[in-house]
Amino acid sequence: MGLFKGAATLTRYQVKGDTPPDFWEFVDRRIRANVFLDIEDSTEEQSVGWCSAHDFLDTTFAYASYALDPYIVLGLRVDRRKVAASLVRKYLRLEIKKALAVREGRALSRHDREELKEKVAFDLMRRTPPATQVFEVVWDTAKSEVWLGSAGRGVRDLFEDHFKRSFDLALWPRLPYLLAGDLLGPGSLATRLEEARPLSLYRAEA
Repeated sequence: MGLFKGAATLTRYQVKGDTPPDFWEFVDRRIRANVFLDIEDSTEEQSVGWCSAHDFLDTTFAYASYALDPYIVLGLRVDRRKVAASLVRKYLRLEIKKALAVREGRALSRHDREELKEKVAFDLMRRTPPATQVFEVVWDTAKSEVWLGSAGRGVRDLFEDHFKRSFDLALWPRLPYLLAGDLLGPGSLATRLEEARPLSLYRAEA
């Protein structure tokens, strides 16, 4: 689940890097330059971009709808299309059968078979609609902290790359160890946290 419904699955980040004085104008330009681009009528395998967190079809952000000062609320839309290898094999066999009939049984060369395979894969890709996923993103600009509504490694990689490309700012995951350090602050408990080591609960039998 994401951030807006049910149990929240999330990854927290700290934003690193300098932001320009015209921050909100900068953010608006960069969001609009990196919105989601539809691949429905293409053969592209994947598209990643910003959309409204409440409507994945909305990439216009009328009246800067993403801005809830000090928060920026976005959706990261990921569209992927994938053609199963079994489908490619099935339709390739049909195309080879047609080609052999035209050639009156003369064998196809390896080059001819590769060309047919590329044509089949291209046609299937064009006919396959992409699957859509949307992940909520909340950027607390006052604390320089970002929450992503997912903990999956693949989604995190896509998000971190797109955030960097959009805003030229780095993201550092807020690991439990770092969060504990912030909660404890300076003092003896923080020192004990530094000295903490993994505990093994394994006990060898006598």
